[in-house]
Amino acid sequence: MRGFIRRFLPQSVRGQFTAIIFIAVIVIMSVGSVVESFIENVDLPVAEDSARRTAIVAALLRETPVGAARGAILATAMRAGFDFEILSKEQIRGIPHSYLQWRSIEWLFRIDRGGIDGRWTRIGGRYAFVVDLDERDVLAHFGMPDSFLTSGFVRVTFYRFMAFVALPVLIWLFAVWAVTDPLKRISAAVGSAEIENGNELFVERGSVEMVGLTRALNRMRTRIRTMIENRTRMLRSVSHDLRTPLTRLRLRAERMDDGPIRTAILSDVQHIEVLIDETLTYLRNDVSTEKLQRADIASVLQTVCAEFSDVGFPVSYSGPDRLPGWCKPNALARAIANLCDNGVKFASNVTVALTATDTAAHITVGDDGPGIPMTARSRVFEPFFKEDASRGIASKHGFGLGLSIVADIIQGHGGRIELQDNQPNGLVVTIDLPNGPGAQPT
Repeated sequence: MRGFIRRFLPQSVRGQFTAIIFIAVIVIMSVGSVVESFIENVDLPVAEDSARRTAIVAALLRETPVGAARGAILATAMRAGFDFEILSKEQIRGIPHSYLQWRSIEWLFRIDRGGIDGRWTRIGGRYAFVVDLDERDVLAHFGMPDSFLTSGFVRVTFYRFMAFVALPVLIWLFAVWAVTDPLKRISAAVGSAEIENGNELFVERGSVEMVGLTRALNRMRTRIRTMIENRTRMLRSVSHDLRTPLTRLRLRAERMDDGPIRTAILSDVQHIEVLIDETLTYLRNDVSTEKLQRADIASVLQTVCAEFSDVGFPVSYSGPDRLPGWCKPNALARAIANLCDNGVKFASNVTVALTATDTAAHITVGDDGPGIPMTARSRVFEPFFKEDASRGIASKHGFGLGLSIVADIIQGHGGRIELQDNQPNGLVVTIDLPNGPGAQPT
C-alpha cells in the first residue's frame, strides 16, 4: 500500500504536502455536494421558517383591524398547524433577553432572519420568535424546531467538521507517515547499531529530504569509520614495529654484566612491552564485532570467577545458578575479567554478584581495596588515564586501558556502568545490562 502511494505522490515532503492539501480540497468538495443533495432531498426542519412565517402573519395582522378579524387569522393559522399568539408588550417586558446568547444560537445553527425585525426569546418555557405589531402588542410564533438537526445546522456542521477536524487529522497523519516515522526509524537505528558493524546503518527510503538525510548520515558514518580504522591501523603498525628494536635492546641488555644499569634497562623494556600488549589488546576489534545472543549470563560470570580462583586469587561469585539473557558472552567475560584483574591487584577479596530485575541484569564487582577518589571517577574510563594516588603506583599495574575496555564493552551492550564506594572500604563497579523479556533467575 505504501509503495502504491509513493509511486503516485511527489517524492519531496513539500510536494507531498501540497498534494495532500489538493486531494483534501477535492474530497471536501465532493462530499460537500453529497451533503447538499442530502439536505435538499430530506425534509429537515428549517429554523428560518419561523421568522418568515411570523413576518408574513404580522404583516396581515397590521392591515387587519383589532377584533374578531385578527382572531380569525390566528384561528386559521392554528388549524394549519402554526402556533401564533398576540401578546401585549407588558407581558413580555419582564422576560430577560440575552442578545449575546441568541446571537450565538443563530450563529451555531446558521439561522438567517433575512432582515426581519424580531428576536428569539423564551416565553412560558417555550421558544418563540417575536415581532412587534404596534405600540402595544407583539406577535409570538412558537415555532422553534424541537430538533437541533436543522438544515442549516447539518450544513454548517459538516463544513466546520471538515475544516477543524478532518483536515487537521489528515495533515497529522501525513506528518506521521512522511516525517515522524522516518525520524523514529533513524533514531532507532542510531541507538541499536554500532558504527563498526555493517555497511549501511540507515536505510535510504522515504521522501527526497529523508533520503538525503540518511545518505548524509551514512557518508558521515563512513568517514568516521575510515578515520578510526586509519588511526587504529597506524597504532597497530607502530606497536608491531617497536617489537623488533625492543627485542634487540633486550638481547643487548642481557649480554651486559649484572648491575643497576642492566636491571633498569630490562625493566624499561618490560614496561614498554606490556604497554604494547595492552594497546594491541585495546585495539582488537573482535569484541565490537561480536553479535548479541541469548546466553546464560550467570554461567559467564561463574566461569570468569572460577578461572581466577583456580590460580589462587580471592575471587568469588554470588547470585543465581542460571540467568538467561541477551549479551555478548566473550565481550562480557573480558569486561568482568578486567574488573577482577584490577581488583586482585589492590584488594584482598573480590566478589562478583548478579541479580535480576524485570528489565535488566544487575552485576556488581566489589573489592575491599583503597578505592578510587571521587575526583578521578569521571576520568578512569578514559584510555591511558592512571590515578597514582588511589591505587598505589599505577605504572606497576598497567597503563590505564582496562576500565576503558570495560566501558566500551558495556556501551556496546547498551548498558550502564557506575563506580560506587564499598563499605567499610573499597570500590564497587555496578553494571546494568538490558535483559530480554521473561528472563528470571533459577
